[in-house]
Amino acid sequence: MSADPQPQTTDTVHAVGYRRLPDYRRRRPVWAIARTLISLSLKRRITKVALVMCLMVLVGHGIWLAVQLMGERFAAEGGFRMRGPFGLRDTVGHVEEVISAYLRVQFYFTVPTIAVMAGGAVADDRHAGAFELYFSRPLTRLDYCLGKLLGAAIVPGVTLIVATLVLWLAALGIAPDTLRGDLWHIGPPALAGAAIGTALLASLIVGLSAVSKRARNVGVAFVTLMLVIGGIAEGMAESGYAWGGYLSPERNLRTVVDAMLDLGSPSLASSFLTSGSQLNGDVFTSALGIGAFLLLGLGALWISLSREVKA
Repeated sequence: MSADPQPQTTDTVHAVGYRRLPDYRRRRPVWAIARTLISLSLKRRITKVALVMCLMVLVGHGIWLAVQLMGERFAAEGGFRMRGPFGLRDTVGHVEEVISAYLRVQFYFTVPTIAVMAGGAVADDRHAGAFELYFSRPLTRLDYCLGKLLGAAIVPGVTLIVATLVLWLAALGIAPDTLRGDLWHIGPPALAGAAIGTALLASLIVGLSAVSKRARNVGVAFVTLMLVIGGIAEGMAESGYAWGGYLSPERNLRTVVDAMLDLGSPSLASSFLTSGSQLNGDVFTSALGIGAFLLLGLGALWISLSREVKA
């Protein structure tokens, strides 16, 4: 006769005062990594100065937009001419032109801002030997990369995407009833252009940070490369070497955004404020150029991290 099986019991031993924690799903650490990056950056004074400069760009274009739309309101009520050689729109521009100019100018003001805030996104971790601490926990390389990219994207996300949304909503609120219906189509392409610029800046700064050990070196190199490459590309394009224009991330973005907004000939105000900046000849090639820069930044991040951290 076989022995009786051991009785099953659910009795467990607990310390005095023990309370069972509620069940919860494990959250991905992406946001925690991004929040840490931003919180550390905001403690520095130079970060606040850079953000103030970006705010001034927004205020300046907001004033241009308000003057333009208030002028159109008064012109419509007074029966003045809106178009033509001396028309109001050909003098002070229109909403699409203001948003395009804002993205163009703010892109370059965001470059030093994101360099200050996210230059050490990966470089600081490598310099401090923090990879062992990070990946001693159940953290994947993908989560780490997404967290750093999200943290870097918050900066241009505010200066480009949120600010563009503010300008567009302000235009809808200020515009006269006869013009408001024509402004609804501006929002999607304007926000799409701002999102592309955000992704471009975030991927490039994090990719550059991934191949360095010093945040300061990353910031200086990023600003220098963006300004120098942009200047050289503009010079080559204006000197007859059209292919050179596709080497500039900002010129590619400018070309794509203006195509999505369907801008016409520049107004007098736009020519004066933006110095008559030119565009690349082919929109599709500019889009490919943006894609290439995105892949360059993301590839540098992933390859560098794969060498540092073994799966």
